[in-house]
Amino acid sequence: SRHFMAIGLVYDGHAQHFPPASARATHIETPERVSVIYRALGKARLLDRLTRVAPREATRAEAEAVHTAEHLDALEALADAEPSLRGAWRGGAGGGWSLGRDMFHDAQTACAARRAAGGVVALTEGVLRGEISSGFALVRPPGHHACEDRMAGFCFLNSVAVAARAALSPRGGLRRVLVVDWDVHHGDGTQAIFEEDPAVLFFSLHRFGRGFFPGTGAASCVGGGAAAGRTVNVPFRREGMGDAEYLAAFDALLLPIARALPSSSSPPRAHPRLARDWAESRREPSTRSSSSSRPASTRREATGWAGWTSPRAGSRGWR
Repeated sequence: SRHFMAIGLVYDGHAQHFPPASARATHIETPERVSVIYRALGKARLLDRLTRVAPREATRAEAEAVHTAEHLDALEALADAEPSLRGAWRGGAGGGWSLGRDMFHDAQTACAARRAAGGVVALTEGVLRGEISSGFALVRPPGHHACEDRMAGFCFLNSVAVAARAALSPRGGLRRVLVVDWDVHHGDGTQAIFEEDPAVLFFSLHRFGRGFFPGTGAASCVGGGAAAGRTVNVPFRREGMGDAEYLAAFDALLLPIARALPSSSSPPRAHPRLARDWAESRREPSTRSSSSSRPASTRREATGWAGWTSPRAGSRGWR
């Protein structure tokens, strides 16, 4: 008989990464964003059924498998910077912090970002070792807007990308990874990181059009080079998409595409018109998400491997 496999939970209740006092009452990326979910799990009596996985900090080598050294140095420099609200950060000539108020940082931001990414890696390692069958990383700050050389959209390190690259490393032992992002916003950072990596299939469902942040994620974006066809975007152009629409997208698009992946290195060709036409056909939302009064408003990302075959010295703060 098949044995029950435990579901893992990473929760870092000590991630002290706060908006400045002037914005603490109104900013949406606060510690309460994860503590409320944790309390809800307790209220539903689910915590005792989950296997706790201890969070840890991502190492410099793990982060550099995704991000540039300049990116990581800029993140570390925040430990000595005056806490403030800023725009995005981009590396390269003429780069640096832009004006804006969506990003905030304090002395603990770099540590919190490392622990968020490291927590997702720890959960992934538990799955790969067979200690848990799956897991949920309840961590912050979020990550899917962070590119290899850009911090944006509350995101400093791309935690899912760091975990995926760890799984694909010689130590992780996998040959392919599927990343499914069903946040209401497009995971532009994750797409940019993997758009030419044939080992990763990136699938995203999100709001699109009419200036909706971040403005990326058209169905015509399917990846490039050897990874052409391994980026699949399902852009919803209407509000109110909920359980029925998301489950239908999984059944009609995600599962058939994932199952069609060949065992060889040649990538599948996902026709962009299929995803675009399917998303645009969902003109009238049939229901709202059962998990929130605001449809799909909570960031949800997952990495999965079911059915799939299987640098530089650290600076201050890195292991």
